[in-house]
Amino acid sequence: MTITENQQELKKNFAEFESPDDKWKYLLQIAREHGGMDDSLKDEKFVVKGCAAKMFLVPKFENGILYFYMDTEQGETSPLLSRGLGVLALKIYNGQKPADILAAKPEFFQEIGLHIGLTPTRANGFASLLKQIYIYAKVYSVVGKN
Repeated sequence: MTITENQQELKKNFAEFESPDDKWKYLLQIAREHGGMDDSLKDEKFVVKGCAAKMFLVPKFENGILYFYMDTEQGETSPLLSRGLGVLALKIYNGQKPADILAAKPEFFQEIGLHIGLTPTRANGFASLLKQIYIYAKVYSVVGKN
């Protein structure tokens, strides 16, 4: 599916929520369902800077497509909401061409109401995650041409 198709599907899901709390329940659900990533990939160079929870975002570029592995560090308090936000980003950007990622507008997340109710810390962390995805897309859009 394309980024636009992924966004449309998520918009449809979010439009069906009956209460504002339903979006947070959805994020917690997808966080719990996310398989995470192998601990061997959790290297400090892949930590997303600016996240309150320690989040890893590992890119893999293969055959012109950019894949991401994402997980949060599990500690005494599991950062499920941060992990859910990460999974939501992967639902849109994972398995896409770098040029398509760069052409996508991150305002989509505001359109589905994610900017409402996020603490400033989580909002900044989510913005940092999106920025990192776009940085990887920029790098691989150049590297992939060589």
